[in-house]
Amino acid sequence: MALRRNSSSFIKEIDFQLLAAILILSCFGLLNLAGTAGAESVFFKKQLIFFIIGIFIFFSSRFFDYRTFKNYTLLSASFFGSTIFLLLFTLQAEPVRGVTAWLHLPFGISFETSEIAKLAVILFLARYFSSRGPSSGLLTIVVSGFYVFLAIFLVFLQPDFGSAVILFLIWLGGIFLFGFTKKQALFAFNLLILVALIIGTFILQPYQRSRLTSFLDGILGQGRESYNVLQSKIAIGSGGLWGMGFGSGSQAKFGLLPEAYSDFALAALIEQFGFISLILILAAYFVILNRLFLSVSRVQDNFSKFYIAMFLVYFFSHAAINIGMNLGVLPVTGLPLPFISYGGSYLISLMVGFAILENIKSKSL
Repeated sequence: MALRRNSSSFIKEIDFQLLAAILILSCFGLLNLAGTAGAESVFFKKQLIFFIIGIFIFFSSRFFDYRTFKNYTLLSASFFGSTIFLLLFTLQAEPVRGVTAWLHLPFGISFETSEIAKLAVILFLARYFSSRGPSSGLLTIVVSGFYVFLAIFLVFLQPDFGSAVILFLIWLGGIFLFGFTKKQALFAFNLLILVALIIGTFILQPYQRSRLTSFLDGILGQGRESYNVLQSKIAIGSGGLWGMGFGSGSQAKFGLLPEAYSDFALAALIEQFGFISLILILAAYFVILNRLFLSVSRVQDNFSKFYIAMFLVYFFSHAAINIGMNLGVLPVTGLPLPFISYGGSYLISLMVGFAILENIKSKSL
């Protein structure tokens, strides 16, 4: 009887709207991989394994307590400090296409440390902001900005401009929720720019500056990224309303569309399944964002509010920037599209984030 009651309680705690949206998006991502790389490819098999692990993490949310992060500064600080160490260690790793973003482990396992950093920053800032009073406004900006800039700087050195922007937006969302004035927020932004200029001018070595400027050339549309965007537009246009059919996207199938599994997975998907697939994807994102907004308004404690609000910024920024990138209205930054793009590090980080969200709702709503 007790087991039956526990099972019934567990089922009631699950946010089925959120879960359904996640499953729909993940299925689209797997379909895209199967259609472009093939169901027998290593990409599809790896992503399927990541998806299964992610679902297991989502359902394991009841077996831990988010309040350990809320009540104990040491835990969130240790997680953040460990992430900073991993980012430093990653800079010494073997570059992949000129970017040192992956930490390589035995048995061919690798993970992108910047994805862990985003979640670590959210948890750390949620604890930090929720433990500060309104009277500590300017000091809170400076101290929190110092910690976040440390992570941003190390991610920028990889160089991963897109993830650095996400970290900045997470911090910006946190300080606005804290209740800072526009003047204080402007001060924070100017301080960040000033520190970045000082480091870029006096601390970075010439080869490090060269890596960053060459990366920014692509951001400004002066490199091969402009060609990538052109191919993305062609793929989207050729998809029409209903698409060319599963596995029939010529741009992705014949290698004309670069990064069809990751950066431009959305373009490859629309080419195969048409504009109707984009509508379904946007609807699923709307459901997820709506559930996050409702959660922010319903939770009672400040830690939960900060965590969910900054996680919302993290999720929305990834989706909006990648979609804009595929449509050619935003620069190419290499940010993955949630649940659609190939990549285990990002998918697992997302599912851990949603598992914490589910834990918060089950214990505080």
